Amino acid sequence: MKRTGPKRELAALESSIKELRRRFVARHLGPPSLAPPTEDEILDVAAYVVLAHGALENFIEGLALWVVGRAVSNWTTKKKTTRCTTSLLLYQSAPSDSGAIPSVFENIRVALELAKERVSKSVYDNNGVTLAHLRTLFLPLGVTVPTDPLLSASLDLLVKMRHQWAHQYRYGAKVVTSAHDAETTVLDCLKIARRLSAEASTLRP
Repeated sequence: MKRTGPKRELAALESSIKELRRRFVARHLGPPSLAPPTEDEILDVAAYVVLAHGALENFIEGLALWVVGRAVSNWTTKKKTTRCTTSLLLYQSAPSDSGAIPSVFENIRVALELAKERVSKSVYDNNGVTLAHLRTLFLPLGVTVPTDPLLSASLDLLVKMRHQWAHQYRYGAKVVTSAHDAETTVLDCLKIARRLSAEASTLRP
C-alpha cells in the first residue's frame, strides 16, 4: 500500500510545482521588463496557473484524507484520542439510536466513521482551494488554516486566474500576469501548503 502523510504529500506538491516551473515559466524569468507579457508568455503562464492550482488541490485533498483516516484508525486500534478526534466529534452529531445500547467505545467509533464519511464526501465534492474550502475541510479536523493577509491574497489571485483561464478562455483572462508575478503567487500558495503540512504533522492525529 502506498504510504502517505503530510511530508509525502508536501514533497509531491513541491516536486510538481518545480516541474511546472521548469516547463512553463523558467524561460520567461529574465530581468524584469516594463513591456507587457508576450503571447507565448501569457499562454505559458495560463498553463502554469491552471496546473499549479490542480496540484495544490490534490495536496489539500490528500492531506485531509490522511488526517481523518489517522484519527479514525487511532481510535479503533489504540483507543487513542487526539485534538483531531475531539474536533471531529464536536462537528459531528451523535449517532441515532438503533435500539441497542452501545458501549462508549462503539459510540465514538460510529461517530468517527460518520465524520470520516462526511469529510471524505467534502473532499470528493471539493472543487477548489479557496480559503472557504480550506476551512470547510480542515477546521473539523483540528487543523488551523493560515490567515496571513498576504498569503490569503495570493491564494485568492491563483483561484481567480485559474477560474478565468479554465472557464473563460474564449474571451481571454481578465487577470493577465507575467511569469514573475505568477511564480510569486504560486510560491506564496506553497507557503500555505507547508504550514498546513506542518500543522497536520504536529497534531499527530
